This record gives sequence, C-alpha cells and structure tokens, in this order.
Amino acid sequence: MGLILKNISFILLSSTRVIMFLLLSSFYFQLVEHHETWKLTYIICAMVLFIGNHIVQMTTAHLKIRILCTAIDMLLGAGFGAIFPTSSYLYLIFFGVISTTVFLLYSDRRLLRLFSAVFFILWILISLEKYILFGTFILTDNILNLMFVVYGAIVGGLIRNLQEARETIGSQYQQLNDSHSALQDAHNQLSDYSKKVEQLTVIRERNEIAREIHDTVGHKMTALLVQLQLANEMVTLAPEKSKEILTTCEQLTRDSLHEIRLSVRTLKEEEHMKVSFLHVLRELMDEFSNLTGMETQLELTGDPSSLPLSLQPTIKRIVQEALTNAQRHGSANLCQVAIRILEDAIHVELQDNGKGTENVVPSFGLINMKERVLEHGGTVQFKSAEGQGFSISINLPINRVQWSSSGVMK
Repeated sequence: MGLILKNISFILLSSTRVIMFLLLSSFYFQLVEHHETWKLTYIICAMVLFIGNHIVQMTTAHLKIRILCTAIDMLLGAGFGAIFPTSSYLYLIFFGVISTTVFLLYSDRRLLRLFSAVFFILWILISLEKYILFGTFILTDNILNLMFVVYGAIVGGLIRNLQEARETIGSQYQQLNDSHSALQDAHNQLSDYSKKVEQLTVIRERNEIAREIHDTVGHKMTALLVQLQLANEMVTLAPEKSKEILTTCEQLTRDSLHEIRLSVRTLKEEEHMKVSFLHVLRELMDEFSNLTGMETQLELTGDPSSLPLSLQPTIKRIVQEALTNAQRHGSANLCQVAIRILEDAIHVELQDNGKGTENVVPSFGLINMKERVLEHGGTVQFKSAEGQGFSISINLPINRVQWSSSGVMK
C-alpha cells in the first residue's frame, strides 16, 4: 500500500511539473510578433526540450545526466527571461519549478550550492539586461518573485526528506520484522533444545535406575537363589542350619523389596514433575524412615525453586544411596541431610551416627554416587572414623547460560 501511494505521488508530481513547463512556455506565444519567427522557434524547441529533459530526469539514475538535464532547464528558463524582457519576471516561475526539482532529486549540498549560485548569476544578468533596456529595477517585484523560487526549493527539500524518512521507516520496519522472525526461530530452537535435554535427562536417569536395579536387586536375587538351593539341600541333613539359611533369605528378600520400592518411587516422581523438589525429597526420607525405623532430618538453605532440573534427580539419588548405606552398612539410627543452594553452586552434606570405619573402601553404591557427581563437574568426599559415623560432602556447580547479540556465552 505504501509503495502504491509513493508511485501515485510521484506520477502526480512529475505530471504537474511538465504541465507547468508547457503552460508557461505557451504563454509566450502571445508575445511573439509576426516577423519574429526565431522567437516562435525558440518557444517550440524549449517545449520539446522541457518534455525530453523531464522524461530523462525522471527515468535515469545516472547523476551526470540528471545534472545536465537540470542545467538545460535552467538555461531554457533564463532564455525566456532574456528573449522576452517585457514579460516582467514571469521567467522566475520556471526557476520556481526547477528549484523544486533540484531540491527533490539532489541531496549533495555542494550541488545544491552550485545550482543556487548559477541561478543567482542568471537572475543578476537578466535583471541587468532589463535595467539597461528600460532603466528600471523594481526591488519589491524581484523579492516577491524570488520568494516563489525559495518556496519551491523548500517544498522540494521537504518532499525529499519525507521520502527519505519513509524509506528509513520501511527499512527499519523490515529489519524489525527480520529480527522478530530470527528471535522467534531462536526461541523455537531453544524450546526444542530444552525439551530434548529434558528428555535425554529423563532417559539417562531411567537407565541409571535400571542399572541400579540390575546391579543391586539382581545381585541380591542371585544370592537369594543360591541360599534357597542350599536350604533345600540342608533341610534333611541339618534342619537347624537350614533355618539360618532361610532367615538369611528372608533378609535378602526384604532388602530387595526395599530397593525396588525406592527405585519405583523415584521413577514415579520423575514422571510427575508437578510436585516440588522439596516435597519429593521429604517424602522420600519419610518413607525410608517408616520402612527402616531410622530417623532422618533435612535442613535446606536457599531457594529450592532455583535448583536446576538437571541436578534434582542426582541429588535425590545421592540422598537415597546415603540413607541406604547408613542403615545397611552403618547400622545407624539417625541420618542428617543438609543442602545449601548458593548462587553458583550447591553443597550437600550427609552425616549418619553409624559405627563408621577407619578405612573407607567405596562400594558399588559409593562408586555410582561419585560417577553421578563427576558427570555434573562436581566433587565428592567421604569421611569416616571408627564409632563416629559416616559423612559425605558434595559440591555441585550451577552452570548458567548468558545470552548476547553475538551468540551464547557460558
């Protein structure tokens, strides 16, 4: 729509310009005497040149050709003033129309000053001619006609500025649309990337749960099968011994059931992320306490909502493994969990009051815990002493993403 209005305005302006040249030129026909055929020829040639110059100026983009056409128009207009000195200052109307064209087509100040200087020189020469022929020079008439030329120049400059402003607005609007489209694409890509990362995280955690079930529960079930076979053989040979074996089998079954419940509980919580992390963690610890009779305590410092989603499953697994080890290996009746959420890191401290040990030999669970922490670029320390329980100190960095106009900086 804007382009159509611009074309219509250009057609109206250019049509008015050539019509003005033809009307002004035709006015001079009545000033020609019967014997002044050369003046008649000049008027006709001037009209033809005005039309030709107009077509060339409005269609060409070559600067030198436009300057030449403008110079010819100025000379033709000055010619009317020189050939018809009795026509007062009518020739200045030609310059009014030309000045509009000059200030519309050219933005170079040097060219504008050059055309202005040429105009004043021609005006002074024609005014001097009139003074020599008639001995008069009317200042007020000259000023009034000069104001028409100045008015034309102002109008041409305003129209050019308006066109440049429209072009600038159009360009900025296009850039804004391009930026909006690019931003929308980036947003969609980021959203897809976030979903893929979340899906991969869930898949990885589920695989780890499957690995834990296979390694821990599978190991216990294998031992259970061996004990049951042994009990079957000993039931007739040594009944008392078979009772002990069955007691061991019962304990293995309870441990396996406990491991399965904790793993299924964690998997279920991952599928329902609407529950807050704090609630999930407290429920996990409360359930463990109900199953085992071991007291659990949780201390949280900082805003839990700022905890990255990618770290939540890892922390839950760490707490789960620490509780299991405290009850199974340390025979503890109390386990304390302290989580501090800082701006750039998360500190997790776990302490139980179990029997402890002088030499900490990482089992499968502790090795798995260490691998989880290292996957997130964190650090883990195990400390224990005989009769002083077991402690775990973990530091997990928070990776933050910072956006800039040139890309993503971590």
